[in-house]
Amino acid sequence: MQDNRQLLCTFTNNKDFQRVVDDIKKFYEVYSNRIFAFSNAQNPKEIYLTYNVLNIPKDAQKFTNTILIHRKKQTNTLYTLNALNKMVEEENGCLDKNYIIDWTLYSNSLIITGDISIRVIPLKISNILN
Repeated sequence: MQDNRQLLCTFTNNKDFQRVVDDIKKFYEVYSNRIFAFSNAQNPKEIYLTYNVLNIPKDAQKFTNTILIHRKKQTNTLYTLNALNKMVEEENGCLDKNYIIDWTLYSNSLIITGDISIRVIPLKISNILN
């Protein structure tokens, strides 16, 4: 079986995050057994747990409040594909696969789709859990 890692992000809060970490470890086999905890730099009560899982089938049940994300390593930007497409549309006027994003504008952020547009959440690493 090939190494098919997926980066997941689970939304929680500062009150419940340790319980959620324990539940994630029961639900998934976390790659390298590492979970990164980020807080929203503007609202520290919001916690985002990111972790890799291996070879999860597309139709497998997902852990609650969890989304599939991607990471731009150079700028530590986390994003969903839907948010990336929406960002390109907003910056470029139309969806263009060749449009180049200036990732430095989104350093240390999580980009997700919001009600009307994209939501850019500034992140601060708070913990690496093993």
